[in-house]
Amino acid sequence: MPKQVRGVHHIILTVADPARSDAFYRRILGVEIGGGNENIRWISCDTFLLAFQRAPHKPIPNDRFDENRVGLDHFAFAVDSRKQLEDLLILLKEMNIPTAGIEFDPDGKEEYVCFRDPDNIQLEFYVGDYRD
Repeated sequence: MPKQVRGVHHIILTVADPARSDAFYRRILGVEIGGGNENIRWISCDTFLLAFQRAPHKPIPNDRFDENRVGLDHFAFAVDSRKQLEDLLILLKEMNIPTAGIEFDPDGKEEYVCFRDPDNIQLEFYVGDYRD
């Protein structure tokens, strides 16, 4: 069967506060283009959209992300260099976001920085290209 996809179009995260997530991700990712309303916000990550929505039906009170549930474990943004990881660590420190610093993935043979967003979703900035 021929390849069916050419990339990611959008990712939608269900969050407690779309405006808070919008501000957090804009700062972390350094993006400006976006839009939305009080129920859903989105930002352009150049090759895909990242959106933050309130629970569409029945929110669970005081819910927090947990990667032990079926579904998302984490997602990683690709970066080109260790310098970008070092710059990210400075920003995370300014934002009082805990991290273990630059770590090494023995499986992927690359370095990364892992941290959590305001809803406890685990994020990574990962050096390299998965196609290498």
